[in-house]
Amino acid sequence: MEQSRRNRGLSRRNLLRGAGALGLAGALPAAPALAQPRALTVSVWGGITQDAIKAHVLPEFEKRTGATLAFDIGAQGARYNKLLAQKNSPSADVFFAGDEAIVAGHRAGVLTPAHRKSLSNLAEVAEWAMRVKEKVPDDMVPSVPFTMIAYMLGYNPELVKEKPTSWADMWRPEFRDKLAFAAPAHTLMPAFVIIAAELAGGSETNVEPGFKKLAELRPAKLAYFWTDWAALDKTGDVTMATEFDYYFEAMKDQKYPIDYVNPKEKGIGCPESVAIVAGTKNREIAEVFLDLMISAQVQEVFATQLYAGSINKTVKLSPAVEARCSCGAKIEELRYFDPAMFADNRPAWTERLNIDVIPNWRAR
Repeated sequence: MEQSRRNRGLSRRNLLRGAGALGLAGALPAAPALAQPRALTVSVWGGITQDAIKAHVLPEFEKRTGATLAFDIGAQGARYNKLLAQKNSPSADVFFAGDEAIVAGHRAGVLTPAHRKSLSNLAEVAEWAMRVKEKVPDDMVPSVPFTMIAYMLGYNPELVKEKPTSWADMWRPEFRDKLAFAAPAHTLMPAFVIIAAELAGGSETNVEPGFKKLAELRPAKLAYFWTDWAALDKTGDVTMATEFDYYFEAMKDQKYPIDYVNPKEKGIGCPESVAIVAGTKNREIAEVFLDLMISAQVQEVFATQLYAGSINKTVKLSPAVEARCSCGAKIEELRYFDPAMFADNRPAWTERLNIDVIPNWRAR
């Protein structure tokens, strides 16, 4: 999901794990050499996701593999383009992304499937979370999901008198120049092309009305990440925003004037996944990493600390935690789009947005 979203050394123990022994150079003893331990490079957004991986995945990963983790952080689009540029000699070993980028990565040959036999926790992953359907051998999976989050409609309850109930409320006059909206290259912009088309009498196969409908919006801010517009929520310059549910929940914890609704047309379900980079020299430990990401212990942490929905069906959450994340029965209240369809149409739809929609917005 986009932007430096979630932007937030080696320890002596890790360093010594790979330390070399004393050797001889002729008759003279050589100085002890400290070798760097093997590292798995994780391409990820950064921030709270990176922090959670460091705190709750890294210790067990080190214990099982004797290796450590390195991080390549940044927006999903930039990291994906890096995979393409380094196709013949990748610097990353595993790649975190939304499902559309996972599909595109397999088609471009920069991602490779994982062996089912290496994923001891795969049987615990809920079937509804396995949204990537790219063809791979039967004994493999193209990626593993690690959270289910949802894109919702937020508003400032201190300034908005009539609570929104529909995506159509973004076009209400009171939200002209008061809306923070997904940027054109946002992971979920193709969903809004379809949603706008449906609101205007079109459909998933007839999106022309969607571009015309979107051109009528007047966003104040185009955003990839909640911090792009959060300050405007406090000042009242933004009174409505589209954003992921777990960011809304984090904003509540930080006392922002924000609440959010699942629109009557349904919020947008967004599985996040992790896949192995093609050409990695660390496939075996990469599969260990994937297996840890879907384990019950790690999944519980992501749900309780990040409000990201668990995809492991054995995880039991308290009612209070479950109410704040997209998991359990709530997944039935979300709408899911085919990531392959997004991958097929994004280039043409982005061009239409840039030509026929963005010039009308005048957003910052």
